[in-house]
Amino acid sequence: MYGLLSLVIAFAGAGGAIAAVHGLVPPFGSLPRWGSGLIIGGLVGGAIGIGVWSGWRILGKNIKSDSTAIRILNGVFLGLVSTIIGGIILAAVELIFGGSIGARIAQGSILAGSLALGVRLGLVFDHPLFVLPSASAHIMRRACKNDSVLRKVLDTSVIIDGRIGDLLRTGFLEGEIIVPEFVLTELQGIADSSNSLRRRKGRRGLEVLRSLMQDDEVNIRVTNKDYPFVKEVDRKLIHLVKEEGGALITTDYNLNRVAQVEGVKILNINELANAVKPRFIPGEEIMVEVIDRGEEIGQGVGYLDDGTMVVVENGRRHIGRKIKATVKSTLQTEAGRMLFVEPAGETPRWER
Repeated sequence: MYGLLSLVIAFAGAGGAIAAVHGLVPPFGSLPRWGSGLIIGGLVGGAIGIGVWSGWRILGKNIKSDSTAIRILNGVFLGLVSTIIGGIILAAVELIFGGSIGARIAQGSILAGSLALGVRLGLVFDHPLFVLPSASAHIMRRACKNDSVLRKVLDTSVIIDGRIGDLLRTGFLEGEIIVPEFVLTELQGIADSSNSLRRRKGRRGLEVLRSLMQDDEVNIRVTNKDYPFVKEVDRKLIHLVKEEGGALITTDYNLNRVAQVEGVKILNINELANAVKPRFIPGEEIMVEVIDRGEEIGQGVGYLDDGTMVVVENGRRHIGRKIKATVKSTLQTEAGRMLFVEPAGETPRWER
């Protein structure tokens, strides 16, 4: 409260002094020009002081990210530049029209308009318009650091998937893990769904996040950055990753493709899982349990511990048993890797 009072008094005094010295306000009744200028100028200055205080409080509440701070600095910078340009125009108006009341009003309008225009233009840019040498060196060091240890942003699909918790605890992913609040909101909506399967998935995702937040070994934080002008969560994620300069962790195929088109670095958990699956070469023997029939006559189907699908030639009669099989070939698809095998020691039916 004392800060507001001091600011209002300072602006009121400055406004009254300027109006009285320059005679900007005509006399009212028995009041001389300087008296009316002191009163009217003081009122206008006080109102401006209240406006400045209110604007500063609003900005203070909204400065929650580096991007917002950069926009404000850009606004101040362009505001100063435009004010200097406005001052040159003021001098021209003074030379052309003299010191009439109309000229004074025009000068005030030009000054206020140029300042407002510069600030408004500065708020549009989310990248620094000027960088001091020391700040430039700091930014370069930070960029080099981020090249090796990037921030990672989690999307809803990878949280629901659940594997991200185990992956982070292994220490293979370095850097800061960021969870946007709008992802938490979407996850909460899934956890409150009337569909029992979606509800269980949402609750599992919330439980994964809770355990990660309690793990001191995991560098994770929740950010309240949002983009109200963007409705889709996927688009918000792309905006956030571009702003943070990190990578997006997801299992969403469509988001993966869109983000790649946008030039966003993607870490797909499914692609990682496929990459770390064991490699098999033709002739290698494995143990597999045949659990179902295949599409072709006589085929059986089983799965390895990592989820790899195994098609067993002549394996239908082995359903329900764990057998030794010989690898014949492999097939890599977008859904994963498939193995084609035959029971060890048996002659293929096409050679009989």
